[in-house]
Amino acid sequence: MQNPHNKIATLIISLVIIVTNIQLSFGGSGRRKHFFSHGSSVAAFGSGESLFSAYNDPASLQYNPSLMVFFTENAISLSRFNLFEGTSYNSGSAAVGLEKKIFLGISVSNLSSGNTETRETVYSPEKIISVNTWDYILSVAGYIDFLSIAYGVNIKYLYYDLYFNKSGTYTVDCGFMKNVNINDILKIKFGISVQNFVSGELKVDSEKDEIPAICRLSSAFILPTYYRFKSKDTINIYADLKYEDGFADFYGGLAYIIADKYALRTGYYPQHFTCGIGIDFYFFTIDYAADFSEINLINRFGLTYRWRFKKSNNLLKEAQDALNKEKISSKKAEQKFKETKCFYNKKEYLRATEMLSDIIMSYPDYESPRHFYKGIVSMMKKTADSRDELDFGKITYARAYNAYYSADYKEALNEWKKYIGFKGTTEEIKEYSKKIDTVLKFIELENKEKELNEQAKKILEDGIEKYNLRKWIQCIKRMEKLENFVSKNNFSKAIEYYSKAKEYIDKSVAELSKSICIEKDVHVQPEEQFEYDEITAEKKYTEGLVLYAQGKYYRAERAWELTLRLNPRHQKAKIALHKLKNSTEN
Repeated sequence: MQNPHNKIATLIISLVIIVTNIQLSFGGSGRRKHFFSHGSSVAAFGSGESLFSAYNDPASLQYNPSLMVFFTENAISLSRFNLFEGTSYNSGSAAVGLEKKIFLGISVSNLSSGNTETRETVYSPEKIISVNTWDYILSVAGYIDFLSIAYGVNIKYLYYDLYFNKSGTYTVDCGFMKNVNINDILKIKFGISVQNFVSGELKVDSEKDEIPAICRLSSAFILPTYYRFKSKDTINIYADLKYEDGFADFYGGLAYIIADKYALRTGYYPQHFTCGIGIDFYFFTIDYAADFSEINLINRFGLTYRWRFKKSNNLLKEAQDALNKEKISSKKAEQKFKETKCFYNKKEYLRATEMLSDIIMSYPDYESPRHFYKGIVSMMKKTADSRDELDFGKITYARAYNAYYSADYKEALNEWKKYIGFKGTTEEIKEYSKKIDTVLKFIELENKEKELNEQAKKILEDGIEKYNLRKWIQCIKRMEKLENFVSKNNFSKAIEYYSKAKEYIDKSVAELSKSICIEKDVHVQPEEQFEYDEITAEKKYTEGLVLYAQGKYYRAERAWELTLRLNPRHQKAKIALHKLKNSTEN
């Protein structure tokens, strides 16, 4: 029989082998003591272990539990990392929303050495052993409203099964996260997390094993690159700074996200380069990542399943119907938007602007058409005023464009004649010259243009006056009247008035929402008594249904509360609010 000292020696050798393997595989620096300092998220690993590249992956609670607050759906993920020589790293994680911005998460991870053959003596029969390390995590995350900061806490149990000896202990992690939007273009995310800042005693053998604290600062910069009708492709730049065991390491990542569905990733962490790909379909996300280490290629696979928060079935059906109608109309708008971008690419800015105006007024919630519209207007103004532009064709086109959309039709026609002299005629110029000829033949249309402009201006000024007097409902009515007026009367500045009207409606709705106080019923403010607006109330009720079907419960609740402010007798809104509140309380 082998004496106890030989058993201890075998134990130590096995421990050294697996720790060495894990350090080489996970760190590349050879100085990590804690097996799970490298988290289990495949999506994160594909971007150089950066924390924010895994914001929709429940395994990210390994890094920072506060990330769960920004999930829009419940999720569960499974992943497997094939290391080498039978060593593997497997994990399963889940995140579930309990109520508004409160999440519960769980995670189980296993690091296994695989089967190893040992003998007590040369003549003894072989014995198959394996060394396993486990960590079990329970996470809670929430949101501090007045600071706009998410927080999260992990309670973790580490368990070492080294075949001859076994031991376990608890640790505690915490994390915080902040989102910042700059002009609705650049999105910046900041985070800080501390792992194992509280830990118990872990003794596998005669000496206590140290569990080092791990501090991590994380950041992400998200830039839109290609505009679609509803979404944008984005470039995501990630950077982490991790401090562990007296050393600081830098982690970097770069990802290109296509239509919020597909991701191409690459990253770096000490002595390792990585690349990864992610694909979303239906309720699943598949991730693959590869680690090009100095020893071997490490393959990592992951699967995430997402499902919506609990909802009331009756209300969900009505909300889903509203969402389906929205999808049908959106397809038509998407097709128009594609045609618009074709005009834009061919530099037919007159046609592009006309189509964009129609899309913006018909679908005011989508930002991408507005982006193109503002870009065209700005470019035409700069070109027309430029003293450095040597292409007279571009200058005359821009001047004609500005004149046309300022209703100075004679000037536009004169500039187009110059343009034809420089560049020759085009189908677009023929089309819009014909429109101007028609306008000039009926000169009264110019007077009509001025009249419509004056009427729209008067309605706008009246609405702004009501807004300044804090008469929010009256302001909404005036601005909706302005929207209807400019939609029915197509004149050159219609889009400008329409945009102003929407801006003041949104501002008035925001002010109304601040004062809403619904318990069993709506308490109407004295200023709004007898100001029922059933048409606007019905619009807000339908808007709430669409938001509800999309899982945006807080915004749906605000929309239905506003419905009751506009029409306290709206029974459907009362029922919807009641069901929504009961479903979130349960």
